[in-house]
Amino acid sequence: MSINNRFSHGLNARASHRGAVRSDLLIPGFDDAVQDGQKVFRKVLTAMSEPGRIQTLDLSETGAGLLTQSSWQLALTLFDGDTKIWLSPTLADDETVVSNLRFHCQCPMVAEPSEADFVLALADELPVLKTLNWGCSEYPDQSTTLVVQIEGSISNNPAADSTGCKWLLTGSGIETERGLMIDGLTKEFCQDLINSRQRFPLGVDCVFCADDQLVALPRSTEISELDLCTGDTQSQEAN
Repeated sequence: MSINNRFSHGLNARASHRGAVRSDLLIPGFDDAVQDGQKVFRKVLTAMSEPGRIQTLDLSETGAGLLTQSSWQLALTLFDGDTKIWLSPTLADDETVVSNLRFHCQCPMVAEPSEADFVLALADELPVLKTLNWGCSEYPDQSTTLVVQIEGSISNNPAADSTGCKWLLTGSGIETERGLMIDGLTKEFCQDLINSRQRFPLGVDCVFCADDQLVALPRSTEISELDLCTGDTQSQEAN
């Protein structure tokens, strides 16, 4: 199910709680679930329609447990009783994260990332990309959406001395090209993400969250490695 479809029923489809909730660990959600959810949804939709353009989410000063402000607000907006969620190990072990997702979003947790509508993972605990649901030719929009929480930074102005993945983006929603640097991702994941573009329209939509910012790379976006020393780009072929 696409992000747009998931939101359209989300505010009216809250199911009963699934699993235990520790009330002493709960934090407030949005002040106004409908209005604030719509504001965040518009930011997420803009991020998906303009790949690589960084959005700031400012309706929460903190996240639940280990969740950043942006990943927490995204969860409050897109997760509901009909969206299956897989959490990476550290997040799944955080009782504050789990209790707040169950209470505010009431989303079912699944044991395998391949079963999830959304995978929410720390950057150093990402599942192998090919193990996720990439959709099918008839319903490519039913693929998994991967939400990656990173410890580092994101920027549209990659610097030669930055340690993150430095990309040049092209495709739908980008007038010519757009630079993007995301810190904290492994080289293996970056390579797999570039390779996955060869299978469009199948693939995984990605949202990267850092502090109060997020940036999206839908599966339609072409990604090339940016070599700032030479100014060259290198597109990778799929395995």
